[in-house]
Amino acid sequence: MRVITLSIIIILICLVLLNPAVAEIEIDSIFSDENSMDITLLSNEKINNGLIVFSLSHDNEILESQTLELDIIPDIETTRVIFWGKQFQFGAYEAKARVYNNGELAAEDVDSFTYGFNTLPRFQIVDLSPTSSGTSLLLTPRTVYQPGVGDFSFQLIKEGEIIYSYMEEDIPVIQTTQISIKWPILLEDHTDYIVRLKSFSHVPKTITTYSTGFTSGQEVEIDDTNVDVDDFGVSVTLFGKSQVPFEGIVEVELQKDDIIFKTFSGKPDILTSGRDDTVGIIWNDLDPGAYKVLIKAKTLDGEILDRYETVLSIPEKVNPVGTPEPKTPGFSAILGIFSVIIMTLIWKKR
Repeated sequence: MRVITLSIIIILICLVLLNPAVAEIEIDSIFSDENSMDITLLSNEKINNGLIVFSLSHDNEILESQTLELDIIPDIETTRVIFWGKQFQFGAYEAKARVYNNGELAAEDVDSFTYGFNTLPRFQIVDLSPTSSGTSLLLTPRTVYQPGVGDFSFQLIKEGEIIYSYMEEDIPVIQTTQISIKWPILLEDHTDYIVRLKSFSHVPKTITTYSTGFTSGQEVEIDDTNVDVDDFGVSVTLFGKSQVPFEGIVEVELQKDDIIFKTFSGKPDILTSGRDDTVGIIWNDLDPGAYKVLIKAKTLDGEILDRYETVLSIPEKVNPVGTPEPKTPGFSAILGIFSVIIMTLIWKKR
């Protein structure tokens, strides 16, 4: 009996070693409309190289399918977003998400929505304008007699992953209303991002999404009120205008008679939105004449982000006024002195 029991235990251990427990993946939420779809997942174990397959169906016909790779950190919510590319017609649609781990289906869920027959919120989105420094939302009421109130979630998305989100709650839309936010995180240069707005209307209770994309880039501005150019050199102040760090240079070009005479450069501190720095450049012994001064803020790749032009005049050099040298007394001066001495002697004899 003991031999049989021991054999069973050994078999169970081998089965466990050969078939380790599959990570449990839970779908916390799922949402879709005609613009986009999101899914939020939670796992008790780390997931590497998983997959999420999104599909859009109408009248039991799959219209569109998209796949995203999935990595999950244990016990931390993970959200992925996709954007539909179909032209919708009036009717009911079904959006499904299937989650795979190690090639096996780990979870699935579905959300349904109707296009063209849904209740509209009391406000409408007029414009969503993102840049490398932040984004701006413009809202307007559908009618002045029924103002609306809503919550607005701003989501910054890169390759299907929400890398930053911010919520504005209980915003009344009585008249044209603007909401602006700044990105508090650094962005990568020349990278495609999507800003997705998820709005929650209080009355009626509806959820809608709106999205637009942008390509990030370095951006600085020359403060044209704080550029000083004189005989000794130039100082230039730059303002950072992007969350992509600016690591470029300030280039100053002197032109004389439309020919490049000299070129100077200086490197400011690394700049991001809201930061500034001043670059000083010194030149010595410039030839007299009129110069055209071209100031450029450039990336290390040579892209000109901003420029400023002015003129500089170097006056002709003036010789210093010489001090007259003392002259050696001549014969007439000596004769005058001798006459004074003789007259003094004659006066004393008398």
